[in-house]
Amino acid sequence: MKFAKVILISWSITIGCIAPVKAEPIASPSAGFFGADQLVSDQSANDQSVSDQRVSQSVDQLTRQTIHLANRQSGNSQIGEFAIQFPGEPETRTRTLAIAGRSYDWTILRLKTEAGFYAVAYTDLSPITIELGANAIVNSIENTLTDEFNWSALNGRGKSIAVNGYPSRELIGTQNNQLSVLRLVLADQRLYVVMSTSEDLTEIGQFIDSFAVRPWQPYVSSQGGFRVDLPLEPTSEMEAIELGGTEFEWNVIEGRNFMAPGDSYSVGYTDVSSEDLQSGADALLNRIGANLIERWQAKNLVESGREIGLDGNPGRSFVGTTAEGQIVAVRFYLVGQRIYGVGALSNNIVNISRFLDSFAVE
Repeated sequence: MKFAKVILISWSITIGCIAPVKAEPIASPSAGFFGADQLVSDQSANDQSVSDQRVSQSVDQLTRQTIHLANRQSGNSQIGEFAIQFPGEPETRTRTLAIAGRSYDWTILRLKTEAGFYAVAYTDLSPITIELGANAIVNSIENTLTDEFNWSALNGRGKSIAVNGYPSRELIGTQNNQLSVLRLVLADQRLYVVMSTSEDLTEIGQFIDSFAVRPWQPYVSSQGGFRVDLPLEPTSEMEAIELGGTEFEWNVIEGRNFMAPGDSYSVGYTDVSSEDLQSGADALLNRIGANLIERWQAKNLVESGREIGLDGNPGRSFVGTTAEGQIVAVRFYLVGQRIYGVGALSNNIVNISRFLDSFAVE
């Protein structure tokens, strides 16, 4: 959000696409998105090698491994981390597949054992695709995959579910006389496809249910000297704000939330002079807080300058509501000669608290 105009900003998301893992691409369209048709008949040297290594082992003897993946963007920010349990070591491939008419590079982790087939694929969406909305995105990839898999039977097509609070779809069908379960999960800007095919329902359930998304990753600003948790990669800008006849240049980062489009989370900081501090830290914090609350046109103030602290540094807390009924909460801290403003706008008090409480000076 613009730091001084939180309720006037429209929703915008800036994200980057990941660089795919370098691995052998799936070249043949007939292999399916994951290459899942190779369960019955091995058609590649890679798959044969993987199968040979495990042919004498039962799935119960395989060590279950938890796979943690994180996409690092813009320095220390980690967006889109997930975890899943494979019954062995998966191989990694890449493939290009369209979503709503736009081509995307997918990273695919897949494993074939005697007991079944297990795979996860993911890609990061562009802002243009995200603007289509969750339903349009999931509908597009769902139709593409179900047509490509050509399942002989399809039950529960498009059943809406939630995974870690994110909009998801679950499809159940049969392929090569085995049961297949596929889940589509849209977590912020990242789209996941999780699939398992097996004769063993327990194996399918264990794999599918082990998938978890871990949103809200730490963002670290080395220039600003702080860290804070955000659900999406933030934007940054400089903003000049005049307060009490003095103009302050603020460095501002703003994060949004795909699951809550009206939410806004921002951190701004500015350095003050010794002259600004002549009247004391308390007076400066109160003046800045009161001016910004007035600019935000906050109503029904619950907190109006309550004294708080951060690692021994003085601070003030302001909480109120906007004309639209959203909660606006801002905390100011004076650390040396730097003022930090940490603000959140949301209908969800849990999101506000999670953001504000995660702020720390480094």
